[in-house]
Amino acid sequence: MSTAGSIIYKAFMPTLKMVLCIVLGFFATKKGWLTAPGAKGLGAIVIQITLPALLFSSMVSAFTPENIKAFGPLVIVAVSYQMLGLMFAWCIREIFYVPIDFRWGILVSGLTSNWGNLPTAIVQTMAKEAPFNPAVDVDLGVAYIAIFIFIMNTTFWGLGVHKLCAWDFQDKHRIPDHPPLKERWSSQIEMTKGKISKWTGSRKTGSTTLDMESQTIPGMEMIDQGAEEEGSIRRELERNGVEPYLPPCSSAEDITPVYATPLIDPNGPIRRSSSRLPQYSSAKSTSSPPQPITTLEEEDHESISPQPKRPMWKRIGTLLYNLPNVTKAIIISIPIATIQPLKALFAETEGWSGSRMPYGPDGNPPLAFVIETSSFLGAIAVPGALLLLGASFARLKMPKNWSELPLGAIVALTISKMILVPIFGIFVIQALRDRTSLFPRSDKIRTFISILLSGTPSQVIQLVVTQTYNPDGTAETLSSFLLLQYALMFILSTALAAIALYVVER
Repeated sequence: MSTAGSIIYKAFMPTLKMVLCIVLGFFATKKGWLTAPGAKGLGAIVIQITLPALLFSSMVSAFTPENIKAFGPLVIVAVSYQMLGLMFAWCIREIFYVPIDFRWGILVSGLTSNWGNLPTAIVQTMAKEAPFNPAVDVDLGVAYIAIFIFIMNTTFWGLGVHKLCAWDFQDKHRIPDHPPLKERWSSQIEMTKGKISKWTGSRKTGSTTLDMESQTIPGMEMIDQGAEEEGSIRRELERNGVEPYLPPCSSAEDITPVYATPLIDPNGPIRRSSSRLPQYSSAKSTSSPPQPITTLEEEDHESISPQPKRPMWKRIGTLLYNLPNVTKAIIISIPIATIQPLKALFAETEGWSGSRMPYGPDGNPPLAFVIETSSFLGAIAVPGALLLLGASFARLKMPKNWSELPLGAIVALTISKMILVPIFGIFVIQALRDRTSLFPRSDKIRTFISILLSGTPSQVIQLVVTQTYNPDGTAETLSSFLLLQYALMFILSTALAAIALYVVER
């Protein structure tokens, strides 16, 4: 078993590599070498090409029909971390002051985490040394991380969580300022008491019933008397040959009779009336040609005519086409890695390569060049993403008045994501390893990754999405929340990696 000093050193070295890459990206942006258009292009290359290539090569090489069983336990762990982070973020929003332009965004920050480049950089370094197996665990670790990335992409894009970032800038979804917690709870208690007293009072009054035949509603007798007087006056005028007075029209328009609506037999069947709407003509419009009259049946027929349905295969094709490239790479990789004849085309497969699946002229599987090309491209993914992270920090615009920052919410969210959720992960993963078969002791990299990914900061892609949805094109409040998380990441990630390594060696 390693000493405490060696464990801390092994955990610190990958973090140091990340820090150097992020610092280089920061200074490259400040010097003007990595401009905003250049960073946008590099980001597109990393997200659309290199990261999918890295995940494809790692998953096809590492996954087998035996270890693909880890998919289920890792999905459970990933969803648990998301739900716990969401719960903490909601509590923080209710307890602390959060600016009006981040009251939905804080839920997104609690729900999502940077499960991409940061843990991949740590795993690619630490899995090359004991107690891990460098020949297997490097690719297997990246493949396990791909499962977390798949869950994150499904949540953020597939389930539409990214749209919550836009709600902070839409009036119909904005959450107004609320009073402090003590006043809100006092008003809530008073409101609850009022509802209880109203409910008990309504039950008492409901116990007394009114005889509708023997009693008259107050005021109704006045209406009846008024109606009778009006009828008698009208009959008296008609008997004396006096017509009721009609005020003169203010225009030259003729008054045309309005046809009465035919009475409906209450005992007859209910049918749609096809009668035409009443027409009103005027002296001014006598020379205009008559307009075609549309019946109610024709209007209803036009409004309820069904839209032509697209075939199912077209809808599925559109859905698959709109998926992120990372998700497509994961979906394609899983069947190739688990179906032995398919995997033998790309990588060495026991019982197939060289016998049932012949080698190519170079002595490798027929499609081994696909894996080699993917690995070659995937090597750019992690350093490129870290450079972009440094560039994002260089472009952060902090509020001018630091006293206006929601420091309570910033500190609380950082503690919840970087300390509380990792504590939950450490104890839960140990319990699952010791009492269930979900995390076998032999699969050390699975346990290590499950603990490591419990303490990552919020993902930076939320910064881009928020800037897109904000009419001003800024995300200053989100920047202040991210800055503290990533500033403490170097210390807290090192500590968490050391603890995870200690748990694995026990």
